[in-house]
Amino acid sequence: MKAFRVLSVATALVTYALVVLGGVVRVSGSGLGCPDWPLCHGRLLPPLDVHAIIEYSHRTTASLASTLIILTAVVAWLAWRKRRDIVIPAMVALGLLVVQVVLGAVTVRLELPPMIVLAHLATAMALLAAVCVTASNARLARSAPLASAGGPGSRATWLARTAAGGTYVLILSGSLVVGSGASGSCGAWPLCGGGFSLAFDGYPAIQLLHRGLAAAIGVLIIVSLFALLNRYRVERAVRATVALTLAALAFQVAVGAAVVTLHLPAALRGLHLALASAVWAGAVVLAVLADRLPVTGARADVTDHARQPPRPAREVVLDYVSLAKPRIIPLLLITALGGMMMAERGWPSTGLVVLTLLGGALAAAGAGAINCWIDRDLDGAMLRTRRRPLPDGRIAPRHALLFGIALGVAAFVLLAFWVNVLAATLAISGLLFYVFVYTLWLKRWTVQNIVIGGAAGAVPPVVGWAAVTHRIDLTAIYLFAVIFLWTPPHFWALALRLKGDYARAQVPMLPVVRGEAVARRQILLYTLALVAVTIAVVVTGALGLLYLAGAAVLGAVFIALAVVNLRNRRQRWSRLLFDYSIAYLGLLFAVMVADRMIGRL
Repeated sequence: MKAFRVLSVATALVTYALVVLGGVVRVSGSGLGCPDWPLCHGRLLPPLDVHAIIEYSHRTTASLASTLIILTAVVAWLAWRKRRDIVIPAMVALGLLVVQVVLGAVTVRLELPPMIVLAHLATAMALLAAVCVTASNARLARSAPLASAGGPGSRATWLARTAAGGTYVLILSGSLVVGSGASGSCGAWPLCGGGFSLAFDGYPAIQLLHRGLAAAIGVLIIVSLFALLNRYRVERAVRATVALTLAALAFQVAVGAAVVTLHLPAALRGLHLALASAVWAGAVVLAVLADRLPVTGARADVTDHARQPPRPAREVVLDYVSLAKPRIIPLLLITALGGMMMAERGWPSTGLVVLTLLGGALAAAGAGAINCWIDRDLDGAMLRTRRRPLPDGRIAPRHALLFGIALGVAAFVLLAFWVNVLAATLAISGLLFYVFVYTLWLKRWTVQNIVIGGAAGAVPPVVGWAAVTHRIDLTAIYLFAVIFLWTPPHFWALALRLKGDYARAQVPMLPVVRGEAVARRQILLYTLALVAVTIAVVVTGALGLLYLAGAAVLGAVFIALAVVNLRNRRQRWSRLLFDYSIAYLGLLFAVMVADRMIGRL
């Protein structure tokens, strides 16, 4: 069975690559790069022409995918005939492959008629779904009886299926937009006439209908993913698929917005389709898992909250405030303000500052609340967090989740309407990355969790920069890089002190998995890299001598503390390093701002 699982997963991956390449062919205008079929310009190998090479690469990948799909169907029929959940989708994929090949040949010979192109894409997506269903069922050890699973009639299963169907319709609607020539008809986002103004006629109307459908189906996908996560949250397969699907959805929205607002090359629409295909594949896999897996969500963790006596309003409010992790927010806002002042070379308008920081605070609070909802099992196992409202039963998990979602939506609306759409998209992308990539996936799976997950904490200064300039440039990316490199030594210094707690909760933090000595060495290495980056930026001319002096002094102290922490294993040095890292970041941004303001005089 193991070999067949590998085969089915490989088939799904190659089929996904085929769909992505098909999108590249479409957006690059390479559909007739090879005007004949099955040869290319009458030859076995293509000429040295970009469009011909793109189309030929697509055909080559199609040949590989076809071979794997046929092999999967044959093996399923010969070796796993009793597993109808494997044989049926494998045979459906084989049938769809035949249809896809015929449509591909017709598409080329009739020179891309729009309806045939649409049918070609529809069949490709159905084929991708079939191989994903085969691979998902093959990964499950046996056919689980539906009575013990979520069941076809459960709300979570129904939502998963509906979200998958909606995603399929959305992808086809996007193809219709491209085929009608309406792709570039809207010069603003999310609506057409200047950010949030309507321009409902002609091609813009087609574009707006697609975006409206995308918004409705996007909400449906998010609701279904949260429902599945709540029902099957201890299942690693569900957690990982939910995280990847949400990340793909967030990046798809971000790419779509960036193509319009930042006037990026239209070729990025291929990435847009690639991410949409990833969302589609994730939705299909989750629909299969919801239909097959037994319920493992902690319905018991709703506890006896409803039977508890009413508490004073002040206590309830304080508990909800604690869900937002308010002690983390000030440092995030300091870096966001630093990004704004760096961009302005001084103090921006007070109204813009207040609105941007309020939106950033709401986004951070929403991320914190959803993080508490996901990690309530870990919080209950750790001494430091066991008295938080969720593990202690003072707030119902559902209420905490709704609170976090409401804060995130409020942040996006505030920033999009009163700051700009780019800042809103960046802020909500940071929230989704923190929640679904770091909290839901990386934190529990890899020792590098905080390294990769640190990208979420590096977003605020970029939001601040975008709020002022309406764009992202190299200086904004530099601010991102500073916080990205700062996060590991900052967080690992804390993890050294809380090693026992993380071990108790089975969270694979570096000091727990690799030991304290390795963690202390890594802290020093990342500190050296951080200081090198903070000083090297002076060479670009973006910052001057005042910043160089301040960054050198602050960095020297940081390195000295990291060296002492490496040589002296007492916890007090880890605590001092952690505390200094917070002061370091705030002071570094203060020096940046001061240098930019002086340079403007």
